[in-house]
Amino acid sequence: MAYQFMHIETYSEQPKPVKGSKDHFNSAAQVEGEAARDPLYSEHVDSPLPATQLAGTLTIADFRAKRARLLAEITETVTLKNGTTYTRRLRKDAATLYTEIHSHPLTSEEFLADPDAHAATVNAWSARALNDFKARMPEGIDYTSVLHLDEGHVHIHILAMNTADPKLDANKLHVGKMAAALHRKENASDVIPSLPKPELARRPKKPKKPRPSKNRNTQKKNDARHADALAAWEAECAEVEAGNKLLIDAWEAENKAHLQEARRKRGRPSVNKAYTDAMKKLQDDYYEAVGKPSGLLRVGPRQARKSTKEYAAERRDAKRLADDARRLEAQRKELAAKDADLAARKEAMDAELVERVAAHEANVVALKQDRAALRRKELADQKARAEREKAQIEKENELLRRERELTEAVDAMGEMFEAVESGEAEVVNGKLHMPRWPDIVSRLQGDERDRVSTPIRKLIGSFARLVVRMTKRAQGSAEPEIEVDEAPRFGC
Repeated sequence: MAYQFMHIETYSEQPKPVKGSKDHFNSAAQVEGEAARDPLYSEHVDSPLPATQLAGTLTIADFRAKRARLLAEITETVTLKNGTTYTRRLRKDAATLYTEIHSHPLTSEEFLADPDAHAATVNAWSARALNDFKARMPEGIDYTSVLHLDEGHVHIHILAMNTADPKLDANKLHVGKMAAALHRKENASDVIPSLPKPELARRPKKPKKPRPSKNRNTQKKNDARHADALAAWEAECAEVEAGNKLLIDAWEAENKAHLQEARRKRGRPSVNKAYTDAMKKLQDDYYEAVGKPSGLLRVGPRQARKSTKEYAAERRDAKRLADDARRLEAQRKELAAKDADLAARKEAMDAELVERVAAHEANVVALKQDRAALRRKELADQKARAEREKAQIEKENELLRRERELTEAVDAMGEMFEAVESGEAEVVNGKLHMPRWPDIVSRLQGDERDRVSTPIRKLIGSFARLVVRMTKRAQGSAEPEIEVDEAPRFGC
């Protein structure tokens, strides 16, 4: 007697290992390609045949194209611990493809030997399976289904995507994973907590860089002291990190033993039971909707007492099994030859892989060297940019100083002229006298004379001599003899 087979699974773009296999991985692209019988993903089939398109909202080609387009358009917002956010493409391990495999007891060889005799049975079974699938699925999904006749048994692949979900979350279509998620939401977790981590020593504070000095020697000494302080700080950090690593290693060993013992006492987690119960109910419901109407059993054969008719049926089954054994032996020999060929191909592929790994490692070394050179160039550019900015600031400060000095000189000349007009200033023996000199003129007469630029000194001196000449002419006397100098002699 035959029994039902229905398996559901979700897949992401990132390959994940197949249970019970060391070197077999499945991904969404691989599952889609296998269902469509792409040559790249059909090497496990001896003689691949084109997939037969069944019902669906899309053909398998349109389904693959639409899912790829939607994935390329999806972005997600990530929030960091400090509260800042950024957007990125959907992560590669997000489950975005939901699949179901429905297998019929009829072998592909039997069906292809006489399609007319078996078509009605297979069509009725596949229609029930697809109707049950649509009844279980929520609104807003896209799906496609195909029939394969090139493997052991006639079977159906159903591929679906949760189109209405902003992240195409396929786990929301998986009854087991949905039951587990609901259990986690409504019940306290029985996950065993780890032991508290040890308190780690903090890294010492990094020494601050001293403020820039205008004196080159002072700056050089400051840089040398800062470099020594950084070296001492790095050595201290290395010592702290080594001690912290010892603490973490000891904690990990102790925590591993703690978790193993606690899990042994707890038994199976409750969330696993919720998942298993939901999957069992799915199979029960599937039996009522598909298995029973199709003449299939809920489970495989179990030990039971047999009647005469059952014994005769068992003998017929034994003969069939013997025929199958002969065919399997022939297939075994054929597979052994193929295995030898595969082993040779694998050896060649391994050699090629070694060459590729060596080339990759060489590329990695070259890339690191390129990055180091780029980093050195960036540092040099940063230094040159800082020097240019510093020179620009100094130039701007000098321009501001000269502007202030010129403004002060103009104001001083105005005060001197007003003082002469008002009579507060007078010319005695060819020298200008004022009861109070402007600040810049006072500096020209004192020790700070050299701090005033030469053009300003000459400008004020020329103006003072002009005032003296004009005043003398206004008084009707001959112009006195005036000595030529960088600055005028203003008198006391």
